[in-house]
Amino acid sequence: MAKEESWHRRQAVMLASQLPEKTEDALLVLRLATQLVADFLTVDEEEKKSAPVIALIGGNDRA
Repeated sequence: MAKEESWHRRQAVMLASQLPEKTEDALLVLRLATQLVADFLTVDEEEKKSAPVIALIGGNDRA
């Protein structure tokens, strides 16, 4: 885990300022955000290697 730095705390304050007022709702939002990070933003190196590649072949070349 990364070492906590001042910019991490600033980001936490910015996020916390956007949370709902009720503690239960705020914790639910944080839990869902954590799940999003874990599910969608974390990519294994193996998945990166096997990701499909899309290449443009031909097209409307104007010379």
